[in-house]
Amino acid sequence: MDAVELAGSGHPGMPMGCAELGAYLFGEFLRFDPAYPKWPHRDRLILSVGHGSLWLYSCLHLAGFSLTLDDLKNFRQIDSKTPSHPDLTRTEGVEATTGVDGQGVGYAVGQALGLKHLRIDSKVVVVAGDGDLMEGVAMESSSLAGHLCLNNLILIFDSNSTTLDGYVNESFSENLSLRFQSQGWDVLSIDGHNLDQIRAALAPLRTHQEKPTLVIAQTRIGRGAPNAQGTPAAHGRPLGKEEVALAKKELGLPDVSFHVDQEIYHFFKKRSSAGISPSVFSVPSHLESVLQNIPISSPIAGRWVSHKVLQVLADHLPQLVGGSADLSSSDGTYLEKYGPIQAGRFKGRNIKYGVREFGMACIAAGMAQTGFVIPFIGTFLGFVDYMRSAIRMTSLMRLKVIYQLTHDSIFIGPDGPTHQPIEQLASLRTIPGLLVLRPADANEVKMSWLAALLYEGPTAIILSRQPLQELPAKSYEEGVRRGAYIVRQETTKEVTYLLIATGSEVHLALEVAEELGPSARVVSMPSWELFEKQSTAYKQALLQGKIKISIEAGVDQGWHKYIGVGGIAISLTWFGESASASDLAKRFGFTKESIVHKIRTTSCE
Repeated sequence: MDAVELAGSGHPGMPMGCAELGAYLFGEFLRFDPAYPKWPHRDRLILSVGHGSLWLYSCLHLAGFSLTLDDLKNFRQIDSKTPSHPDLTRTEGVEATTGVDGQGVGYAVGQALGLKHLRIDSKVVVVAGDGDLMEGVAMESSSLAGHLCLNNLILIFDSNSTTLDGYVNESFSENLSLRFQSQGWDVLSIDGHNLDQIRAALAPLRTHQEKPTLVIAQTRIGRGAPNAQGTPAAHGRPLGKEEVALAKKELGLPDVSFHVDQEIYHFFKKRSSAGISPSVFSVPSHLESVLQNIPISSPIAGRWVSHKVLQVLADHLPQLVGGSADLSSSDGTYLEKYGPIQAGRFKGRNIKYGVREFGMACIAAGMAQTGFVIPFIGTFLGFVDYMRSAIRMTSLMRLKVIYQLTHDSIFIGPDGPTHQPIEQLASLRTIPGLLVLRPADANEVKMSWLAALLYEGPTAIILSRQPLQELPAKSYEEGVRRGAYIVRQETTKEVTYLLIATGSEVHLALEVAEELGPSARVVSMPSWELFEKQSTAYKQALLQGKIKISIEAGVDQGWHKYIGVGGIAISLTWFGESASASDLAKRFGFTKESIVHKIRTTSCE
């Protein structure tokens, strides 16, 4: 209450309504050690209902983690350890960055699955609210958890019957108990304010749990505030000084700001488990040589190059675990030697996520949060919008998750505009912290995987369905690491035509350059993000040319940064068509003849 009042904003209701749950979880149930917050055998607690962050911050402070009372007083202030929603990059003890409803449930499923795979016998507890369980991603994730029988997962549902905009019964009338039971969960129901009932429900799960378990905890939001409790008034704003004073009187608390009984500190000093810090995986130094020596015949589709690369990487990186949204036979993500993960058999390294792209992306993020798994997941680039919110959150958390996104352009052909990505590549490039790579041949695919493994954050590798010819090989240092490099050098003193392209369009740019003559330079630009990290001198030397042209089978957003206002962007302005790749190339101007004509007519104007 005091922290929200001091900040002038925030959510007091959930922390007050779940106080008894927090007391039992941190006081008795959870295994943790504040001195070693990343102890591998700790239990994990994820607050999916992230707007109730002060519940978690208060518990972490009392339990001895590195949050002080001053940190609580700095709630929602710039650069504080107590931002409005929990952030794992800022605060020790926070297991996931949450607040976007539903995704925390996915993270919890991912962490529980990751721990099963790692054979770490710990519990994952996720606290979720009505908003979380209304979101479809929570249901995608809980469905897979039930299918895999994750008996190390406990979901505590803070059932307080309110939402920000009113009451739950105004928009929701499902029987969640039946829903979760149908998904293969055990379901318990308790009074969330009764410590005896809380203990009776949760304590047996410490030693005996057969299925993922939903604990429906009936609570009153803002419990103790006589005029606000049980109403939306306790949801998203301060209670006000008078109501806080009345609540403290009602709860038997002294009228002192940020009061903590010293007995609580004494109790938690005796409470910690013995922990050790985890080791960190690293990328083998010889990995580039290993990748370069993978024999691959040309021409070959980018997705199948990546498939071959993955088989080799899996042998060298035991932490690599893959999966796909029911597309592994098409997107090439299956690790052939390592078998599937199934209920009761978690040793495999392939996850069949089913047609659950959003849930898949959240679960992968949860697996990465364990610190011991590098997850990669696959789907078609045209479907990546299902996952966009999860990718954004993964970027915010700086997690190493690799997205293998195939069928990268209109050149997938007859599948038509529903499946042909037009704006997706540009959209991914707008996500801060996401490394995006669109390789043009087998060597660039190999080096894209090296870039992804070296990058401290998430990566999207965009791969073709259509075969690609081989380009002159470049080392990682001279090629993909730079984000852009020359694949056709002009033979004149000055560059008249600079053609920049990505993916399959690099080969088209080479054909155009041959037609334009010796003063044409061709640059392959597999990654804007890596290119932006290069020196100004390198960028200026590379992007020389009187007439600058970009060639990419997508929208042109962002390209004028490199080709200038007067540059020529060979791009798409509308959705594709259902037709052969060759017919689509003609229709949308992605032929040598069409591009040469446009360059010559535009440059003469």
